[in-house]
Amino acid sequence: MKNFILLVCALLLTNFGIAQVQNSFSLYEMKVKTGGERALAELFDDYWGEAKFKSGGVSIERISIGDNEMTHRIIIFGEVGNRGRVEGDVTSAEWNLFRERVNNYVEEWGPSAAGRFMSYFGGAPNDYPYIQLYEFEAENPMAFKSAFDKIATKLTKIQDGRPMAMGNYDIGGGGATHWVAIGHKDLGDLFKQKVKYEGVPKVLQEFIANRGTTNATRNFTINVIKWYGSL
Repeated sequence: MKNFILLVCALLLTNFGIAQVQNSFSLYEMKVKTGGERALAELFDDYWGEAKFKSGGVSIERISIGDNEMTHRIIIFGEVGNRGRVEGDVTSAEWNLFRERVNNYVEEWGPSAAGRFMSYFGGAPNDYPYIQLYEFEAENPMAFKSAFDKIATKLTKIQDGRPMAMGNYDIGGGGATHWVAIGHKDLGDLFKQKVKYEGVPKVLQEFIANRGTTNATRNFTINVIKWYGSL
């Protein structure tokens, strides 16, 4: 009985530790008016350029190629339960004015979602700003995470610092339960990496065999155009 109690306590402490360091995010997609990107970038610099974050930060992304009709995304990320700007760094009036000014350049707001990072390998996204995103429904999330962690580890040399991340959608997602993001220097670098992956077919086959059933929903690329804070 004593050993059982110690085991339960250990599991609770382990889960508590994971929760404290796990990053969460909220994302907002939008269709920016023609020619509005530069003005929005200036607004974002004015509002977030010198922001003091509790943890994490903000990523502004231009949607490039693939299955997404919007033009841009805003990602707000940080530790679970400790996200956003520090107390007193900005007033509610400043926030409301910022939102009003942003809306002047937005033609349409698209879907929004929120979730958590489950695994992360490699460098920071802003150092490899051209990112391919795969959104999908995973029937066995634990099997997928295990297979992802293994392939990310085996591809460490090929990735050479390029980030590989996966996570889930707790809210929204348009039918997707999970996502994978892989960073590159640019579109040309993305294609070069795909050629390198084809040189290790056994690694890819093992991943496909062990990840469980998945149903793809969207596949598109983004460019990180503004980055505030740190992951």
